[in-house]
Amino acid sequence: MEMISSPTILQQNFVPVVLTLKDSYSLWQQLLPHASKTQRRTLGEKIDGLFLETLELAFRASYLSGLQKVAAVENSIVRLDLVKFFLLIAWEIGMITDRQYAYLSAPLVEASKMLVGWKAYLEKKTP
Repeated sequence: MEMISSPTILQQNFVPVVLTLKDSYSLWQQLLPHASKTQRRTLGEKIDGLFLETLELAFRASYLSGLQKVAAVENSIVRLDLVKFFLLIAWEIGMITDRQYAYLSAPLVEASKMLVGWKAYLEKKTP
């Protein structure tokens, strides 16, 4: 019987910020199951949805051009800021620990810097 290989996506084709966001989302997914059921269904779902929107917008931006690309990157920045805001709330209410918050925040701060830099580059490049 012939083995079917799993589909692969060449990650080297992703812009670096997409990889950083993808890795951050993986970290979030490791933390989420440890929250209470109520927290997972409220704040957890909100954070998860914003995380996925951020990932989608950044990924899509890598394929767009001109003003559409700038708009997608701007929207990614806003969504990521919302992720960070709601993670702060999650930490304040004890949904995640100090250590977990610090562990997850570091790559998100880096992703923010990358997105802001990307936006600045695009605005200089785009008339």
